[in-house]
Amino acid sequence: MGKTTILLSSIGQKLLLATSGLVMFLLFLVPHMGGNILFFFGQDIFNSYAYHLHELVPIVIAIEVIMLISISIHMIMAFRTMIENRKAAKKRHSQKATKERSLSARLMPLSGIMIFVFIIVHLANFKFYEKSKVMLNDHEVYDVYGMVLLRFQGDLWYVGVYLLFMVAVGFHLSHALQSAMQTYGVYVPRKNSKIKLASKIIAIGMSSTFAVIPIIAFFL
Repeated sequence: MGKTTILLSSIGQKLLLATSGLVMFLLFLVPHMGGNILFFFGQDIFNSYAYHLHELVPIVIAIEVIMLISISIHMIMAFRTMIENRKAAKKRHSQKATKERSLSARLMPLSGIMIFVFIIVHLANFKFYEKSKVMLNDHEVYDVYGMVLLRFQGDLWYVGVYLLFMVAVGFHLSHALQSAMQTYGVYVPRKNSKIKLASKIIAIGMSSTFAVIPIIAFFL
């Protein structure tokens, strides 16, 4: 069996889906959350983080390229897997398996689409948004902190939409993390699974951390 055949097989697709998802989780979501946490420590620290991140442009660009490739692979494999699962379900003519699936599992296609839309909106509203400059330690830096405040303050509708996207992130992560472990051969029991519990805790923790920022910014 050739490498192409393996990659296009059901197992190969799931491996590509899991791996591309973990790449995005480890290279983007975790570091992004770590950087966003600095928002809680005030303008100088957050702007300093953004300034030093800007100095790592070659590394940032490399990560962005990897992210773009990972997102493309993830979306293609997710679509192919969804189509194959639906075909298999029709052949079985049974709703039992569907009922046994968790809510986060059933919402994976929807939450995945919402996250993709969110990435586009997020880039348009933050990465490509015009930023003012302030002085920090005798350096003129972009006021990223002020930009975040400006985007969320007084705009309850935008805050609400952002929070809705974070709910989608939580649901998606909750199932994706445990599903990835299963794909890599880790046994995940149906009941009293520590892996499922850990996935839910990580999903709730990360999505809540992202969600708190617009709430705090709105009331500042």
